[in-house]
Amino acid sequence: IQFTYFFLCLGIFMLLQGIYGLIKKGSTKSIIPIFEQVAIYEKEKLGKEWEKEQRVENIWKLILSGLMFFQSFSFQTMQDPFFHIEPKFLIFLFVMALAIINISMLFRFRKIDRSTEAHGLKGFTKESNMMAMALGLLSVIVIFGFIVIFFLP
Repeated sequence: IQFTYFFLCLGIFMLLQGIYGLIKKGSTKSIIPIFEQVAIYEKEKLGKEWEKEQRVENIWKLILSGLMFFQSFSFQTMQDPFFHIEPKFLIFLFVMALAIINISMLFRFRKIDRSTEAHGLKGFTKESNMMAMALGLLSVIVIFGFIVIFFLP
């Protein structure tokens, strides 16, 4: 599959997810039952913050779908659609992504589970978004450092 079509399909999928999420608003319905139970639990614990978090998540999906469409159109003029990426770099990115996702989910679940009062989670969405930006910046620095150390010399 060419990158153009891959990014186009990914953009369409993310666009549909974002629109569906904005339409269903406060619904916790899910195809997978365990996800529905988790959503109900989080909605009870977070209250209004859960709705804010869902809205921000769906807006980010719309923004990312736009970026995927942009990537799709920018890859149309590319002559060599295949990048020659070394496997050790792909493994590093995969391990780093898994670590970041798992660590952030661990902190999120721990914060929600240990909270006993609703006002203890006030501003949770803003705090988690700020933490995500800091973690993203840190990961960019680490990846850039990895590239400079292992691939440029």
